[in-house]
Amino acid sequence: MDAAVERRISLIHALVGAGLGVGSPGMFGTPVTLPTVLLVGFVFSFPLYIITRNTFNLPPEEYTLKHWLAKGYLYFMSTWLLTWTLSYNLMA
Repeated sequence: MDAAVERRISLIHALVGAGLGVGSPGMFGTPVTLPTVLLVGFVFSFPLYIITRNTFNLPPEEYTLKHWLAKGYLYFMSTWLLTWTLSYNLMA
């Protein structure tokens, strides 16, 4: 996979994660555990795996789930949790 495509995939996941983080500070009304946050992040970001694979016409052999976890899910979770925390604290 080309490095430019990897950067675009990471950027798309980071932007969607930031948008979701800003829009979801009141998503959880009760305290949550780490597995819950990871599961919710996985559910919200998995459609991006399919969308980016189809957008950039990447074959399944080239853009595997392992690549997505490193290049997409990690960036999504990082920006989502950061912006979610900041938005939640600004609302409180």
